Amino acid sequence: MRRSLRRSVDVWGETTITTETPRLRTVENACYLPFVHAGPWGVFDAEHRIVEEGVDYLGTERHLHNQVVDWPPGLPTPTEEAPEEHYIYLGQLNPHYGHFIINTLARFWPLLDAGRPRLPILCHSYFGGHELLAGCSFVVDILERLGLRLGDITVYDRPVRVRRLTVVAPALHEVASAHPLMAALGEAIGRTSLEGVAIDAEARPVYLSKARLTAYVQRIENEEEMTETLSRSGVDVIYPETLTFDEQVRLLAQRRTIIASIGSALHTALFAPPGRSMVVLTPNPAINATYLLIDALKSNRSRYFHPQSMTSVQAGSRQLLYLADPKRTAEELLVRVAHPEVSDAWDELDTSPTWHTSPSIPPLPSQLRRRRLLRMRAP
Repeated sequence: MRRSLRRSVDVWGETTITTETPRLRTVENACYLPFVHAGPWGVFDAEHRIVEEGVDYLGTERHLHNQVVDWPPGLPTPTEEAPEEHYIYLGQLNPHYGHFIINTLARFWPLLDAGRPRLPILCHSYFGGHELLAGCSFVVDILERLGLRLGDITVYDRPVRVRRLTVVAPALHEVASAHPLMAALGEAIGRTSLEGVAIDAEARPVYLSKARLTAYVQRIENEEEMTETLSRSGVDVIYPETLTFDEQVRLLAQRRTIIASIGSALHTALFAPPGRSMVVLTPNPAINATYLLIDALKSNRSRYFHPQSMTSVQAGSRQLLYLADPKRTAEELLVRVAHPEVSDAWDELDTSPTWHTSPSIPPLPSQLRRRRLLRMRAP
């Protein structure tokens, strides 16, 4: 068959699994500036320098997102003091499903230590604060697994001085690096969801669709033309946002094969059992490194494919993607899922610079010699 998918092997970002435990830094007389979109906010030391461990940097180049880390000129040290002597700072409470997992939760790893005294928790909010988060059932469910309620987390809407503040560095740096503590945290949160679940019990593949998402950054606009073919061929089409957090975790645990276009729903794999088998459509030839970090932490068997002849249109902050031939894309996905040895052989041929000059097509290799994408870094 004429192929529409090409294996993605290049990476956007870094994929370092580090063995160096994330830092805990205790700051005396810390200054807390409340969240201001694209403005100065965060936790600062007594000399008004940003506490680096509390910043969500993107990539190894340490890009900032919606945050200025310089103390505002002329702003005095806050005179109001937080009531507790000692707090632990766990970053920003982001109401977006994917970013709550990879950014917010990445700082909650100290809660795994049952022997560590639990300090009052200090965070930054997003637009809407606790009221917005209370409407996000996944936030409530995940915090409950950690023995927390939203009311246990303090957020200020004004500058405050904190006498003693322990700032937690994240166990996952987006498109840069991750520590196995992130996987341990996911396992602890997902344990309740997996009680009584038969792992890999369902052979019928599932496709995680974005077609019904109303709030999104990127999606395939003619995806339903593809999913019609998938559905007729025995693939269950599921809309993750219609499921509870428990149901999403159990779905990934029970299915032997998950098909999806790249997106936040795949971050649920952090809470599922290790070794998930996933076939993922990515709009770019290079894979976002954060997905590979999660794959490495969870020992997932994921394959990423870029649809050739895909087009995109930028509509404000959204990227609208269009498959050139949705039906043919679906048919190739089905072949690649049902016959991974054929899929690997195609990928091997695609990466061979000379195969097409041979008098005849060479025998198909038994498996793709996968490029090593992950490297280990010792402390």
